[in-house]
Amino acid sequence: MRLKDLLTCTIGIFLCTSCIKDEAPNAEADIEKCILPADILSGTEIDYNLPFDESLNAYPIYIEVNNGSDLTAQAPTFELTPGATINPASGTTHNFTKPVRYTTTSEDGKWHRTYAISLHYPSTTNIPTSFHFETVKKVSNYYVFYEEAPGHATLTWASGNQGFALTGGGNSPEEYPTTISSEGRSGNCLKLVTHTTGDLGNKVGKPIAAGNLFIGKFELLNALGDALAATKFGTTFYYQPTKLTGYYKYKAGPKFYENGEYTDRKDVFNIYALFYEKDDKVQTLDGHIATNNYEHPNMVALAIIDQADAVETEEWKRFELPFDYERFGKTIDLEKLAKGQYNISIILSASKNGDEFKGAPGSTLLIDDLEIEYK
Repeated sequence: MRLKDLLTCTIGIFLCTSCIKDEAPNAEADIEKCILPADILSGTEIDYNLPFDESLNAYPIYIEVNNGSDLTAQAPTFELTPGATINPASGTTHNFTKPVRYTTTSEDGKWHRTYAISLHYPSTTNIPTSFHFETVKKVSNYYVFYEEAPGHATLTWASGNQGFALTGGGNSPEEYPTTISSEGRSGNCLKLVTHTTGDLGNKVGKPIAAGNLFIGKFELLNALGDALAATKFGTTFYYQPTKLTGYYKYKAGPKFYENGEYTDRKDVFNIYALFYEKDDKVQTLDGHIATNNYEHPNMVALAIIDQADAVETEEWKRFELPFDYERFGKTIDLEKLAKGQYNISIILSASKNGDEFKGAPGSTLLIDDLEIEYK
């Protein structure tokens, strides 16, 4: 189900209208699942709902396969929305050393969607560990941050901007909760702002959107249901993190919104990082981790700002957050670490309770020169 279905059905539910339609040819043209031999897949997490990528002129699907898999001759099969067709045909063999383009057509023949499917090996290089928020690309009508460094894999950050787009509240990238600012310590920096979400947000019980940025993925189809499950935290990390450092500025919004009304409660931001072990059942942790007081059987270490240190400031303030391993009583398995069986994530939010849709509109957090220290 794509964006127009989410909006149609959500508005219908909350306005007591009906999503029931007369029998008619299906107007959807989505890839719902891409099937490859199980023995070549290195993980089960495949995101089929990434936004349109202007550089590819297509909707991307990225699939990680085991090292040594033959990329020159793979024949994926597809599950599509009912009645849709795909070209090239499902099950035909192609060379995936570069992205392969597929075009789907809806049952009624009126709608088309182009996908670029990429198969890639697990990264043998690690992600960058210093983040300066200088580079963004425009996707749809908002910015996506990414970080490049010589000898490292490019890290693309995720945010809730894709969900905020459902509300129609952002006419330009600067009007979204997660955007870029030229007011960095030197050059640009990250700017996170808490926004109201308008009539649609209120109708679905999500009246505010806190500016946020995190290492991981945002799954749009969960955004209007279990919003915490929409945020998938984590990417592979091959070292033992010891400390998260950086600089921030913060100004809380004037009025805190919760439980349907504005109060005099003071808003506060949040900065934290997770380090956890992956297994067959758990590939990523999601937004429920914060509401569960950061407890999970796979957690290994947590770095989090003390709320007493999360103060308003007009000057750049440095923070140092040590990773606490004692809390979870875990030790690092160096063999697993070398195989990429641990994940790390950094989560930044302009409103600490934004994940519960509580916060002060206008709360603004600037972040710059973030760094993961490790051994």
